[in-house]
Parts: sequence; structure tokens; C-alpha cells
Amino acid sequence: MTTIITTGRITKDFELKKSDGGCIYANFSLAVNEGVGEKQKTLYFECTAFGAEAERLVKAKAKKGSLIQVTGKFGVSDYTHTTTGENRYSLKIVILAWGYIPGAGTNGKKDANGVNGNNGADGGNAQIPNQNPEAPYPADDYNGITDLDDDDFPL
Repeated sequence: MTTIITTGRITKDFELKKSDGGCIYANFSLAVNEGVGEKQKTLYFECTAFGAEAERLVKAKAKKGSLIQVTGKFGVSDYTHTTTGENRYSLKIVILAWGYIPGAGTNGKKDANGVNGNNGADGGNAQIPNQNPEAPYPADDYNGITDLDDDDFPL
């Protein structure tokens, strides 16, 4: 399994959904800034949280603009663009754990989560909680995400 830990902002509000098999999940997109100055770019990850982690996202009122750190299973899915017919790729993360980054960049004001900012040197000292081992994750298929080896990457 290829694991990723990254920090970014939720790009749209989401809600809990239930699959035909009864699995609870929430889909959302995470924008992650990389680099600085003119070389800065934003990567977008399509994220899916299942079971207890999905419920925790909704109960914590995570929403568009919330700065969160996620740990999850990383993968790439490919698809054919409907109008151009080009093969394209989408970065995906199946969330195993997540946590807020409280007050990041807010200078004492409330952030998008309603959490007071922190001007201290620890930057909010965010921590990722342990994964709930009894959370109902789907058994075999993670929305088309497959395990990746180093050989799967072009560089």
C-alpha cells in the first residue's frame, strides 16, 4: 500500500452518503499547494472517507476552506475525457485518518472551521487521530484505486 500524508484545504462542502451495500462515505476534493512564489502550483486530490472517519468529518463541521491534514491510501485512476477523448488521470486518496490544522494563517481570528487562530510558534500543533480499526471500509474496491509500485511512475 502506498500511504500519503498531506495538508490542504477542502474545496467544497460535502455530506454523508450511503452506498447500495450500506457503506457510509463522503467524497470531497482537497487542494494542496506545493512550491513557493512563481513556482507554486496547486494539486487537487479526490478524497473519499468511509465509515467513522466520514461521520467525523460531518460532525466536526468540516467545510469548504477548512485546512485539514489527511493520512490515507494514495492512488491514481485513469479515465477518458468525454469531449476530447484524451486519456486523463485523477489523484485519489482513501482517507484513513484526518485532523484539523486549527488557526493556520488566521492571526487570532476564527478559521473556516470556527476554530480560534493560534499565534504561537507551534502553529496549532495539529495531530492526526488513530484510525478506528472497526470502521466499515469497503472490503476489496476503493473507488477504483489500485496499489501502486515505484515502477508505475514515469520518473
